[in-house]
Amino acid sequence: MTAPNDFRFAELGDLNIPYNRCQLWLESFSDDITYFKMTKAVTTVDLSNTASAYYAPATVAPAGKVIHVAGQPGNLKDGSIPSDYESQIHLALLNLRRIIVAAGSSIENIVKLNLYIVNYDAANRKHTRHIQRFLRGHRPAITLLPVPQLAVPSWLFEVDAIIARPETSLPPILSNVNQTGDVVIIGAGLAGLTAAHDLLRSGLSCVILEARDRVGGKTWSAPLNGGGTIDLGAAWINDTNQSKVYALAKRFGAEVIEQNTQGNAVLEVINGKCTPFAYGELPNFDETTRQNLAQIRDMCEADCQALDTCRPDDKLLDSLTFEAYLRFRGASEVALATATVWTRAMLGQDPRDISALYFLNYCKSGGGLLQMRSDRKHGGQYLRIRQGTQAFSLGLASSLPEGIVKLCAPVHSVVQSGDQSIKVQAGGAVYAARKVITTVPSPALKSIAFHPKLPPAKQVWAESTTYGYYTKAMMEFRSPFWEKKGFCGLAQSFIGPASVVRETCSLEDRKYVLTCFMSGDPGRDWAALSTPERESSLLKQLEKLFAASNLQKEFIQMTTYEWVHDEWAGWGCPCTALTPGVIANLGGDTLRESCGNLHFAGTETAGEWKGYMEGAVRSGERAAAEVIKGLQAGISARL
Repeated sequence: MTAPNDFRFAELGDLNIPYNRCQLWLESFSDDITYFKMTKAVTTVDLSNTASAYYAPATVAPAGKVIHVAGQPGNLKDGSIPSDYESQIHLALLNLRRIIVAAGSSIENIVKLNLYIVNYDAANRKHTRHIQRFLRGHRPAITLLPVPQLAVPSWLFEVDAIIARPETSLPPILSNVNQTGDVVIIGAGLAGLTAAHDLLRSGLSCVILEARDRVGGKTWSAPLNGGGTIDLGAAWINDTNQSKVYALAKRFGAEVIEQNTQGNAVLEVINGKCTPFAYGELPNFDETTRQNLAQIRDMCEADCQALDTCRPDDKLLDSLTFEAYLRFRGASEVALATATVWTRAMLGQDPRDISALYFLNYCKSGGGLLQMRSDRKHGGQYLRIRQGTQAFSLGLASSLPEGIVKLCAPVHSVVQSGDQSIKVQAGGAVYAARKVITTVPSPALKSIAFHPKLPPAKQVWAESTTYGYYTKAMMEFRSPFWEKKGFCGLAQSFIGPASVVRETCSLEDRKYVLTCFMSGDPGRDWAALSTPERESSLLKQLEKLFAASNLQKEFIQMTTYEWVHDEWAGWGCPCTALTPGVIANLGGDTLRESCGNLHFAGTETAGEWKGYMEGAVRSGERAAAEVIKGLQAGISARL
């Protein structure tokens, strides 16, 4: 039995998946796969000694509800393929994801995977990391088949799959409407609150639905014992190119604290040796290493500046991981380790896990690699807020009319109907509007049932976004001991547990704090420790970094928050990232594009200062402008 050609192109044409074989073999064509319910249909079978593996020895799926997917190589939609093995793995898995979405199924419904690997090395199983991240805890049956060569000599990896086909479902009937207005906004962070203010100024009505019991999203400030405030989430702004968020600081009377860069920074290298160096200069490596590091840094800066901020387009860069990009350009191991500090500090990711194009465009959004990483004037980490950055969201919320913000109102479903209305179910209430703006991070979109479903390209983009591991630990001390030794408080480490350390003191409050950023693989190892072990490991590292001893006597307390457990943040922080191929295959605008009466905001959708508070504010303004233009156009047409 062969799948009809018209069926194949109707379902897969929009995704432009290049392959000269039939992509889908369906054992039953009785249902329209466009409307499959995204529910898990696969049961795992385990033995007494298999439950700890990332795959299952067997799975069970309903009879007659199975999709067979042909082998997917690691190429872009134009057929081009990188020579790097890990980049090919990412691209092959992306192609598989695109087919799964086109078939109306999901990763959780994978029954079986076959992995075909050329020149497989059992001592260097690079595929395992990427397969596990792709599956996100799902455990299908997996077979690995080492092969000397695949159908095309340049192919190094191929994957085929069997996928269960979920049952169909109908949208919920939302007949009893509790509140009607022009716009429903999902999320009371900076993006949602900003959008609400702009909508109200234009004469439109709106309501904000917030799942948490507070406003602010990833801006969350907590008081310290005895006075002072720390930021559990976003913490830095500047007063030049972050004009939107700085205007909020001025509007709400926030006191700014300039980041300390007076004194030496320090670097901890692979062997654990710590070397001080002047802030803003390269570390004290040998001359050959310094030249290579400067060359790689300047290359990244030049390549990111060449990209369009809002619509990045470079197929070669997007076909590669950031690590492959660096290695192909001659990066030494020290340069690669330094770049790993960049990606961990900025995204919580390792270079092998993200697209080179995505990372360079992320840098461009903040003015460039050097500016985004800078702690000085114009830089991403120039100013902090004494009262905490949640003051911005609290100020915006308090200046809205009463009843606009609904707390403890998680959104369950969004239903668009043919009469151009849209209904939102949140808790026990139903809200009807003409437009909806969602500001939730893309991984959190999975918690909302959209009817009709989001367009396939947007589904693939949202499901391809990943958070790395990223947690801040604020270590409070009785005195700024590091300053007495000539350090400014900035440290970088190739080995962790903290990849980066920054001073976050408030001298007015006599609070002396070093904020440690645990990220990437060392951060995950740190997270597995008990709280006393976490504190001890950081104190030992700080002693080594800043040439101190017996810091336990100086130490007061550690404060931290694990965003990886926060459902409404999308289980991560500070910003999502993309694996290779997503931008090249789907386009750089896919996430922020509206669909029907549904509009998208949030810092990851921003063009400028993506991942920062500035990006969140700008995205809220953009989404509000889209809605205002759309509704005003509708009024003009009726007149």
